[in-house]
Amino acid sequence: MILYKYLSPDRMDVLRRGMVRFAQPGDFNDPFEFRPRIQAAASSDDVRAYVEEHFEALVDQELAKYGALARLVGGTTARELLLNQKSMLPALFQLLQPQMLQRVAPAIDSLLNVNVGVLCLSEVRDSILMWGHYTDNHRGLVVGFDAAHPFFSRRRSDNDEFGFLRQVIYQLQRPQVTLTDMTSPAWFQTKSDDWAYEKEWRIVRPLSEAEHRIEAQPYPICLFEFAPDAVREIIVGMRAAPALVQEVRSMAGGFTRATLLRAREDPAKYALLIDELG
Repeated sequence: MILYKYLSPDRMDVLRRGMVRFAQPGDFNDPFEFRPRIQAAASSDDVRAYVEEHFEALVDQELAKYGALARLVGGTTARELLLNQKSMLPALFQLLQPQMLQRVAPAIDSLLNVNVGVLCLSEVRDSILMWGHYTDNHRGLVVGFDAAHPFFSRRRSDNDEFGFLRQVIYQLQRPQVTLTDMTSPAWFQTKSDDWAYEKEWRIVRPLSEAEHRIEAQPYPICLFEFAPDAVREIIVGMRAAPALVQEVRSMAGGFTRATLLRAREDPAKYALLIDELG
C-alpha cells in the first residue's frame, strides 16, 4: 500500500533532505485532535483503599502495560516519580471528579505537545480538497510512501503504542475515555466524520526520537529521517511552477523506487488525472 503526504512548495526540503516533520497535536488545523471527552473513573472509598494498599504493585503493573508512555518520561525515573506521589492520592481522587476534569485537559494537551509527534498520510492521491488545502492551491506536490517500509514499523514491543501506522476512525460523536485509558485509540486515531474524505492513516512517535529539532513557535519542528527507498511516487501539482517541476526531475536519480507523476485537470469532470511526468 502507498500512503500519501500532501506538501506545499516550500516543503520541497522533505525530498531534498530526506526528513519529514512529525507535528504536535496542537499544531493541527483540527482543534479536536487528541481531545476525546474525558470521563471520571470510578473512585469509591473501596477503590481508593485498594489503590492505597497496593500502590507500588499497581505502579509497576501500569508501567509494564504502558511502556511507551513510561519511555517518554524515562523508565526508572517514571517509577520513582509515581511512587513519590502516593501521599497525593486523596487529592488525586478529588481531581478525578467530573467537575474537576476541565482542569486536567490543558495539562494533558501540554504533555502531548511536548512529547508526541504525528505524521499524517492519506490513502488517496487525487483529492481536489487536499490538493487545495495542503499544497498551496495545487502548486505543491504529493509524496507517496511505501507503507510496508521499516520507517513505518518502529514498535519496540507488542505493547508499544508508538511507531506504527494507524487507520483513523471517523465518527459523529467525540469518544469518551477515562484517564486510565491513555492508550485507547480514542486518543490517537479518532476524528470527526467531517474529515472522512481524507482517508487518513497516521503514525505517532515520541519527539525525543527525532533526528533533528529546529526551535520555533509555538512548537519546535521535529524532523525524522527516512530512506530514499521509502518513496514510491512523487506527484507534482497541476499549478506547480516550472522550477519545482525541474527540481523534481533533477532529484529523480536519488529515489530509484519512485515514479514521477503530475496531476492535471480532467476535461470532463471535477476531478484530477494523474499521469507520468513527461
